[in-house]
Amino acid sequence: MWNNTRMTSTQNNRSLQIVLLVVAGVVALAIGLGIGMMQRDAAPGGTLTLQSGTWLTEPRPLPEFELVDMNGEPFTRASLENQWTFLFFGYTYCPDICPMTMALLASTFEEIRRADPSVDPRAVFVSVDPERDTPEALKTYVPYFHQEFLGVTGPMEQLTPLTRSMGILHRKAEDPRDPDNYLVDHSASIILINPRGEFQAVLSAPHQVETLASDFLQIHKRYRPG
Repeated sequence: MWNNTRMTSTQNNRSLQIVLLVVAGVVALAIGLGIGMMQRDAAPGGTLTLQSGTWLTEPRPLPEFELVDMNGEPFTRASLENQWTFLFFGYTYCPDICPMTMALLASTFEEIRRADPSVDPRAVFVSVDPERDTPEALKTYVPYFHQEFLGVTGPMEQLTPLTRSMGILHRKAEDPRDPDNYLVDHSASIILINPRGEFQAVLSAPHQVETLASDFLQIHKRYRPG
């Protein structure tokens, strides 16, 4: 699926994994300190304990943004309404975390639908590398993992307010010896958006199909729009 220009050395892969672990820790700390209202108690209806992440008792509204999906259609805050959405931020040249997470999400969706065919969430892959990830590139990459998944890209000035609102960190890591073959360090968390288009939960890495599916089905059953 990936040609040789998309491969990095073993050393780069290890460096990326180390950075991602550090970033994940920073994100967890930032969310804990900045939000302050993230708890494991769901309202109404008692306690909601997630195995894979944290539920926000007060869902957070998202900022306005204007991106474009892989079909060339506008993708805005309103595009996230009326359906549960799993958001994952990555890039098509990612050597490991992104393809692994996308494949895992595809398996999670199949597990959710086996457990309850009436449940119909969706997944959106948001690129943090708009320089290389055009809509055309996303249309080749994203459906490889699941035909129903959607890819989204757009200018960094539109992307950054969205990622900041959810504690998603991303940083271009250029190699001076090969500036066109850079990596992007980014958070590995999956963000769950509720049908009102609000930030409802953060699902933290490492991810597992069974726990993601179980947690989502529990959330879906318990959720009551405010």
